[in-house]
Amino acid sequence: MSYNDFWFIETRNQKVNIRRWFLWTILLIAFTTIGAHICIKTMYVPIPAFEVHSDILPVKIEEAKTTKVNGYIKGYVQNVLEEEISGKYMKFDLYNKEDELKGTEYIEIGTIQPGERKNYEMQYNYKNIEKFILTIVNNKEE
Repeated sequence: MSYNDFWFIETRNQKVNIRRWFLWTILLIAFTTIGAHICIKTMYVPIPAFEVHSDILPVKIEEAKTTKVNGYIKGYVQNVLEEEISGKYMKFDLYNKEDELKGTEYIEIGTIQPGERKNYEMQYNYKNIEKFILTIVNNKEE
């Protein structure tokens, strides 16, 4: 064994070295990807309080999660009426734990045929959101 031989470098057989470095690279990428995914997902916590105000369309909140700096709300809206609905918006008023309005976001619903269901996902970048109020409105306020 010479001075230049290490456990991870074998100077006599380059095919073995290439296989080892390839395997170590794949393992490193897998470890960092899985670790980052787990760390990011565990930072999200459910939003404890929300209200839905909708007389026309039933709105379902399937998932509402937040971190200290951002969050998302997922769900669906369904047309249970006998007529097509269009020109409506979903308005999200986002509040912190002191009930201060931190921001408002809109999602355009578009046209929904009778019996149709549309999924939505709203992402926001406001800090420390503890509550939101979802309302169906006719137009977007600037």
